[in-house]
Amino acid sequence: MVVVGLALLAATVARPAADQVPEFDVRPSCHAATSLMTLDPKREKRCLDDEATARSEVARQWASFPGVERQRCAAEAQLNGMPSYVDLLECLTLAREAKAGAN
Repeated sequence: MVVVGLALLAATVARPAADQVPEFDVRPSCHAATSLMTLDPKREKRCLDDEATARSEVARQWASFPGVERQRCAAEAQLNGMPSYVDLLECLTLAREAKAGAN
């Protein structure tokens, strides 16, 4: 009975992850990219702006991507510990194009 309850809880918790756009904190990755490359600090703002634009685009198209792709790409976009909406959007777009090319 406990196992069934845990399985149902896991399914309930897992479902919203694929149903909703993931919440990434992209500030550390933009800061790290700027710091590591010793670029102008304005680059960090541009990075944050790019991430915000990508997040808006992901949110706009989110429901049109298959759940499996949303889950896979969301996981892939944060594999290195530096989550990125730009990476998420690219993954989702490439998956869609690959599927379209296969048809």
